[in-house]
Formats: sequence, structure tokens, C-alpha cells
Amino acid sequence: MIARPLIAAPFVIDGLSAVKDPDAHAQQFQKVSPYLERLGVPPVITSDAKMASRALGAVTVLAGTSFALGKAPRISATVLAATAVPIALVQNPVWTAKDHELRGRYRRGLERYGAALGGLMLATVDREGEPSKAWQLANWREQQLALTRARNETWEAAKEAFDA
Repeated sequence: MIARPLIAAPFVIDGLSAVKDPDAHAQQFQKVSPYLERLGVPPVITSDAKMASRALGAVTVLAGTSFALGKAPRISATVLAATAVPIALVQNPVWTAKDHELRGRYRRGLERYGAALGGLMLATVDREGEPSKAWQLANWREQQLALTRARNETWEAAKEAFDA
């Protein structure tokens, strides 16, 4: 009840910021763009970066709100976890920092995102005490097999008693 909203809050706040003020997020993206180009990612123009920022922000707000409210929490956590990695790397480009203080700030930002990512990864597999569908199916099959054996044994015992 408390953990989900606490994990989701930074994502919702950051998503709202990206939707309202995509310029700051696009500017942050432009800092890492040369490094992405070296990795083979095609260059992104500022208007595309703004639109991508708004779109990713909207997805983050929706997934974060859904997760905080407990609506499809496993799917919401998966979406947030998938968006957390690129957001963390764009917002905290440790490799671009020239001075020690900025590098430390970026590193702490990555650590915070890493902690949130860990919580989200746990949430993606949390069934809230419910067994998995695979276990339910295996258990159902096992019960059906046990019932069939019991019926056959009862039938055989009844036949033997009738024949005797």
C-alpha cells in the first residue's frame, strides 16, 4: 500500500516534468547524443528529442500512476523498469562529467535509479501471494490425475467385490 506509491512517485514527477517542459529534457538528451551516435544510433534533432521526451514522459506518468494505484502493477512495473534505464543514462551521463563534483552527482543519480529499478524488478514478479498460472495448471493436472487414479481404484474394488 505504501511501497508502490513511494517507488512510483519519482517516475511520475519526472514524467510530468518531461511533458510540461520537454526543452530541459531534450537539452539533456543532446548532451549524450554524440555518444549515442558513436554507438550507431542515428542523430536526433531537437524537435524529435522534445517529442520523444513528451511521449516518454506521458508513458512514465501513466505507468507510474497505474503502479501507485495498484492497477496492473506487474505490467506497470515492467514499463517503468524498461523506461528507467534510458532515462537514468540520459539524466546522469557520468562519462560526460569533467569535474569530480558533477561526476559524483551523476553517480548518485544512477545509484538512485538503480535502487528504484531493483524495486520495480521485484514488483514485476510479485504475485501478492497468488501462485503463478503455471503452478495452478500443474496443480490442477496433478489433482485430476489423483482423482482418475482414485476412481479407477474404486471401480476395480467394486468389480472385485461384485465378482466375488
